[in-house]
Amino acid sequence: MTLARILLQSTLRPKTRSVASRPLLVRCTSQFHSSAFLEKSSVVEWGHGSKEMNIFESDSIIPQGLNTTRIAAGASHRLIALSGEGESGVLGEGMNHSGQLGNGTRGDTSTFSAIDTSGMDVMAVACGREHSMVLMRPQDEEAFHLSETLANEESSSTETFVPATPKAGTTKTLLFGFGNSMYGQLGLGGSKDTLAKEFAGQPVAGFVFEPSPTAIELPDPEENVVQVQCGLDHTILRTDQGNLYSMGWGADGQLGLGLESSSDRAVPTLIERLSWKSRGKELGHVKEISSSTDFTLALLENHQLWIWGNAEYGQCMVNKKIDRILEPMHIQHPIPESETIASVAAGGTFGLLLTQSGKVYTCGYGALGLGRDKNQILMPEQIKGLSGVRKIVASTDYAAAITDKGELYTWGTCGKTGRLGHGEFEHCFEPKRVKMPQEKDGHKVIVHDVALGQDGALAIVETK
Repeated sequence: MTLARILLQSTLRPKTRSVASRPLLVRCTSQFHSSAFLEKSSVVEWGHGSKEMNIFESDSIIPQGLNTTRIAAGASHRLIALSGEGESGVLGEGMNHSGQLGNGTRGDTSTFSAIDTSGMDVMAVACGREHSMVLMRPQDEEAFHLSETLANEESSSTETFVPATPKAGTTKTLLFGFGNSMYGQLGLGGSKDTLAKEFAGQPVAGFVFEPSPTAIELPDPEENVVQVQCGLDHTILRTDQGNLYSMGWGADGQLGLGLESSSDRAVPTLIERLSWKSRGKELGHVKEISSSTDFTLALLENHQLWIWGNAEYGQCMVNKKIDRILEPMHIQHPIPESETIASVAAGGTFGLLLTQSGKVYTCGYGALGLGRDKNQILMPEQIKGLSGVRKIVASTDYAAAITDKGELYTWGTCGKTGRLGHGEFEHCFEPKRVKMPQEKDGHKVIVHDVALGQDGALAIVETK
């Protein structure tokens, strides 16, 4: 039950790290266009062991509005989802050992491959260490029936959980997963435990993966997924009925399934503490979830903050370190009552909170943005170098913030990745603005979105 057709294997010119030589999307079908001139919008990529940036240009990159381009970055792979008028596809590039690019193969690629998503609006893309998710919605009834036809096709490669078929005529979001599912993080029913092999009379874990987009269904076919977040090896889903589901690796409590449950899950499993159909009615609806590594932050509509998963670095914001939080726990944060939390971002060893006034607070361990001499705090503290922030993003060891002026700031550890986008390999202990390559030509650049992977990052920018 794989999604549509795989269109193409090579749609970009050979990769270069020189700003002066900017690779463009070349014409491969009627859906993707080339351009000899700087377009109004583009996707900028950096990191992966280089100090330089690449600009990816296409008529199909839309920074905001109904058909906004979506971006996501995993450990060493990245996705760009285009949903323009008459142009629909998910471009994937980078490491593909587990099929995390969704192009039906397992070969790494330095050129983009494309998945056709015609008839669908891409609502979100998400990447874990080696797995990927694409959340879509049919554009019309005909597209919906197409999705039903695809759901009845024979599955490939691994034993798969057979989902219930949605009732015809209902408004339905469609979630597809591909890549590594050793821990069940794709939610398709297969994992290293359920697909063990016999070798010399002893069970040996098999390599479980899905190289093509495969439909994922919730236990209740009437529910719609509205947000998907990938940790390293687990996935969290939020639905329109106020429920949360998790699947994948659970050893550190990152699935949030309770004090007696730290095992892996290979199908979407209800997080009872915060889900409306179980115990969540007493708390209210979840507004937002964030997970990039092994712990999750959840923000409720009443502005309450909840956390679960790995908390051994003090990122749990309760003035102490906790090895594992196996069930969602309410956090009584010290942010002044005059400040309302508007958004959250969970890194690997730290967490970020964004207030409605544009202030950013951090807690945990690492290069936190508080200066070289402050790398461990157990309660949230404001990052003084940031103001007027409208979006925060976190990855395992670094973070980013976009201001209401469209400026991008990053901070954290860098090593030899170049992932901070500062044109160097040095760690950064305080927020530093990322200068886009278009600025060297005198253009004003507005950053609309950013995605942080383990080795590199992507940003959607608009040039004026």
